[in-house]
Parts: sequence; structure tokens; C-alpha cells
Amino acid sequence: MVATTRPSPTLYRVCCNCNAPDADVKCSCLAVYYCGLACQQAHILEHKHECTHLLCKSIKKKGAVISRLQVQGGSAGVVSVELMVLEQELASVHGKVGRLMMASLQAAKYQEAETHFKHALHLYRKVEASRGTLRGAAARAAVGKLADKAADQSLYDTLVDFGQLYGLTCQNDDELKVYQEALQEVRGDIAHASTPQLQGHLSRILTAMGKMCLNQYSSQITNGAEGDKGKCTGAKSLLEEALSIQCALAEYGMAAQTLIILASGHGYLEMFDEARSTLKQALDLTRRCHGEEAKKWLYVTSKWPSCVKRRSRQYSNSYPYTWPSCVRHRSR
Repeated sequence: MVATTRPSPTLYRVCCNCNAPDADVKCSCLAVYYCGLACQQAHILEHKHECTHLLCKSIKKKGAVISRLQVQGGSAGVVSVELMVLEQELASVHGKVGRLMMASLQAAKYQEAETHFKHALHLYRKVEASRGTLRGAAARAAVGKLADKAADQSLYDTLVDFGQLYGLTCQNDDELKVYQEALQEVRGDIAHASTPQLQGHLSRILTAMGKMCLNQYSSQITNGAEGDKGKCTGAKSLLEEALSIQCALAEYGMAAQTLIILASGHGYLEMFDEARSTLKQALDLTRRCHGEEAKKWLYVTSKWPSCVKRRSRQYSNSYPYTWPSCVRHRSR
């Protein structure tokens, strides 16, 4: 047997600007390395959008400006609109920092991510409440400016990210509560005035809820418990509703991801023919969206239909990375 050694940590310290190995200058965000200050300065314009250190500095600056405007206490509509725009920008930055900290997969940063998400949600709701107090020209100006700033992040995006954070920390009840809150709010807004943007938010929330239910079912089976198939059935309904919205909006990339999750639900319910058909639809959509650029992604997922179409009794656990988790668990 050939002996293997653990790779040195320095192998992963590649300069983010020139890709030189053994970079020894670490950014203050502790996420990227550079081979020297020159490379760090050359890369700053690109990295500043993902640097939690710089984003936190931006939060402090925007917070100081908001505090100054609040102290002034001007009742003019222009000041109120300016304050609302700044608060929405600050909420967006809080949400972005929370997502970056959550994406680091470092448990030590999850608490900070939760704090940023809570600040973002508070500011988004504050802006919505303030918008209702404006009248006339001030209200029209607020709608226009806030719409321009809302493209990056929104209340519903932050709620979904917040729920995913609770999922990572295994706080299932809190995760479900956040998703239900988001679903209730977005359905209320759609009932008032349905827009493609709101429909997109609804589809993302439904997909997140369906994925959560399937993950919980998978955890039950992994731990040797009898899984609640009601969760799978409920997840299937949620995912199918999300899929119909995504197809109507021509969001085929998101639809392909939803189809893969839905195929897992079919597998858990032992609907293997439906799972195979669903995965083939996902592959077709991915080819449609990405063409030749999707070869690597297609190579991984193309292994699924051939195994899902069989029956679980034909499997062993010899190749655990080849088959979906739902098929592996059912074979035990």
C-alpha cells in the first residue's frame, strides 16, 4: 500500500492576484492571501466587495451618517428619503457580511452572521414602515430611489439566508419559523401587487423550505429512525410550486437546481422512475443555460439517472459517492 501524507497548509496559500504559491500576506478578513503588498493593492478593487473587514468598516461609516441625520431630525421629505436610502444600503451590507461569514463554514463566525442578519432585517422593516409615512413627491422619490437600491439584496433574501444559517447550526425549529415568516410576508405582498420580483422571492423561499424538509428526513434515516414520509410529500408539493414559478419566469438555472432537489424527494418516496425523469429534465435545462461550460457539472449529475432508475435492493454501499443519499439510505 502506498503511504499518503497530509498536504501542507502552505499549498493552499495561493496569491489571489497572481496565483503564486506560498503567499504569506493575509488580508485582514483572514480569508485570502497575497504574495506581497503590491498584489494586495492591485486586487483590492475586486476583493473589497467580499472583504468582511472592509464591509464592517463601511457599516460603521454608514451608521455614523445615519446617526447624524437622525440627530438633525429634519422633517423635510428629502432628508427622510435620504435616511431611508442609507438605511436600506446599510441593511444590504449587513446581509452581505452575514452571507460571507456563513459561507466561511467556520462555526466561530456563525454568531456574528446571526447578528448581522438580525440588524439587516430590523433595518429593512424600518424602511418599509417609514415608507408608509411619506406622502406626495417624497413618497414617489422614495419609491424610485429604494427600487434602485433593492436589486442587490432584499428582506426576503435575508430571511432565506437567515433560515439557512439556522439549518447549518441544526436549529430546525428556528429555521422553519424564519421560512414560515418569509412565506407569509411574501404571499401577503403578492396578494397586494404581484410582480416578477416577488414571484422570484416566493420560489426561492419554497425551494428552501422543501430542501429543509428533505434534509430533516435524510437525517432521520441516517440516525436509524423511521423517517416521516409526510415531510417528503410536503417538500414535493413545495418544490413543484417553486418549479412552476421558475419556469414561468424563465429562470431555468434555478429550475434545474430545484429539479435536482425534487428528484431526491422522489427517491425518498421510492418513485425511482419519476426521479430519473426529473434528473434528465435538470440536465436538459443545464445544457440549455450553460452549454459546453456545464460539462463538469453534468458529469457529476449524469451518474444519478442510471442508478435511480434501478431498485434500491440492487445497491450496496461500495461506492457511496456515486449514488444519491436517498438511494443509499433505502438500500440498508
